Amino acid sequence: MKANWYYIPCVRNKHLILQFNIAHFSHHISTGALIPLLPILRQAFSLNYFQAGILASAFSISLGFGQIPMAMLADRFSRRLIIVLGMTGIALSGISLSLTTTFWQMVACIVAMGLFGSTYHASASSFISQALPPAQRGRALGYHVIGGSAAFLFTPVAALWLTTVLRSWRSSFFILALPALVSGLLLWLGTEEIKRDKEKAQSTTGNPKAGTGDEATADKTDDGTSWSGILRAIGLLASVAMMMQLAVSSINSYLPLCMVDQHNVPPEWAGLVTAIVAGAGIIGAPLGGALSDRLGRKRVILAAILLSGPMLLAITKAPYGIPLLLALISYGTVMVARLPLAESLIADHVPVGRRTTVLGIYLFVGQETGGLVTPVIGWLIDTYGSDAVLTSVGAGLCVIAGLAWLLRKYM
Repeated sequence: MKANWYYIPCVRNKHLILQFNIAHFSHHISTGALIPLLPILRQAFSLNYFQAGILASAFSISLGFGQIPMAMLADRFSRRLIIVLGMTGIALSGISLSLTTTFWQMVACIVAMGLFGSTYHASASSFISQALPPAQRGRALGYHVIGGSAAFLFTPVAALWLTTVLRSWRSSFFILALPALVSGLLLWLGTEEIKRDKEKAQSTTGNPKAGTGDEATADKTDDGTSWSGILRAIGLLASVAMMMQLAVSSINSYLPLCMVDQHNVPPEWAGLVTAIVAGAGIIGAPLGGALSDRLGRKRVILAAILLSGPMLLAITKAPYGIPLLLALISYGTVMVARLPLAESLIADHVPVGRRTTVLGIYLFVGQETGGLVTPVIGWLIDTYGSDAVLTSVGAGLCVIAGLAWLLRKYM
């Protein structure tokens, strides 16, 4: 039976973006240690690229698998409650991960962490987009990404420092699991929800010309908007964006290992490359969101898609030193900028009652396929070498960008 009431943010929720930034930061601290520590785990468990890919994909596949059911629960009941329960589960999974003694025990804990982690992004983005008028939506979601980007900047440093000082990778997973537990409690105590009937929950929250550019829209007032209508509005552009996400998420998992193998970076420092790439999102996410509010979601998303391939190729060809650092920062800025753009586009076209579910579907497709492809990329690198594979993926992204440009009138 369909719920007749929807939870929407109470107007007394002050500093909403700050509260969710703290939660986003804590979420990624507690789930983000795996990739930076992958070179150390490879030594500890004698892993090849394929096995390392299994660890990375265990998280991304489970994270994707949980998106749709968690999003549907959030739409039906409470986004806030789902987020808080998920944060608690993340913390417990991270603590369990620190106690594992075998490779497959670690895989099981990573799967659990991914499932609990799937409660956050769709629910949080839907909550924020519902709280604010469309004219501010891109900027708000862009600022929200700052929390995750800051965590990716901080987590590799913290994880490697804790591992070095305490002489155990286990201590990193244990200590970094705790922020999710604390921030979940703070979010529960620091935000409120009230029940309003369906019609009020779906009323327009701002200027109907919000998000100007090529898609001047506001919140839909008809919860009966068909799935075919939603697909026509965002389907092609969202599909291209998800293909880009598939390639990027697969490649990013191996960047620390590539730093070790291509540039002879010590394993205990190679994980910092994830901090550089994701940390660039502190600039890229709010900039992309603000530009989308001003110029239109589709134009800015298309620009990010066109830049993705060249940025990845720059990483593969740049020599070690300042050129490589600049290439990594540029790549990270463009990659992270796409996240609030896609979320804003979905929020502009999807009614409140289905928004979290559609966000969940979007995240599911990108993360699930990315998780399945990651071990394949690892096998290809084992067979052909990292330089050849990264160059091929970069060239493929350029081809996709070219097709997107040719089809831009239909997006």
